Amino acid sequence: MTDTKTLTSVNKALKEKFKGRKIVFGKGSVGAKVVVVSEMLGAHGEKAGAPLGGPHAKLLNKLLRDAGIDRRKVYVTNVVKYRPEEDKLPTPKEIKSHATFLKEEIRTVNPEIVVTLGNLALNGVGLRIPVENVHGRTFPLGGYRLLPTFHPERALRDPDAKVLLEADFAKLKELFKLPKQEAN
Repeated sequence: MTDTKTLTSVNKALKEKFKGRKIVFGKGSVGAKVVVVSEMLGAHGEKAGAPLGGPHAKLLNKLLRDAGIDRRKVYVTNVVKYRPEEDKLPTPKEIKSHATFLKEEIRTVNPEIVVTLGNLALNGVGLRIPVENVHGRTFPLGGYRLLPTFHPERALRDPDAKVLLEADFAKLKELFKLPKQEAN
């Protein structure tokens, strides 16, 4: 099965499992060097039909531009691909029910670097560590490097978090330049 067909199959299984929900799948191309994993679909993303929308997407795009990374060469997705009722945070059970799909999605895209935005995204890839303790550090995870950082929403509310987020994306810029074997 080709990678595109595998991704289509993952999306179909997601849609089947979460019937009755407005699912917004990841956007980008299979083979992207970077996958950005956000937490859950928000109101702006739901309206735009994209994993991130509004000011969060605008900040992410700026961070990628500043890092010299073409947004079109990045795959963006969420752990939870629908907007939770009343914008409540997903429960650990909900995150776990989505994690299998997320891991298969990442495996199919086959990136060199995965950037997680926020605690829920970090939990979704299997790390139960507060992002405050690990942001900006890289970890080998599967066949890729994991770079945890803050969610743009937090950075837009907290100037200190924004400075840290920008520093983390400066690290991404350096990782992006390395050949795959050196990045590990």
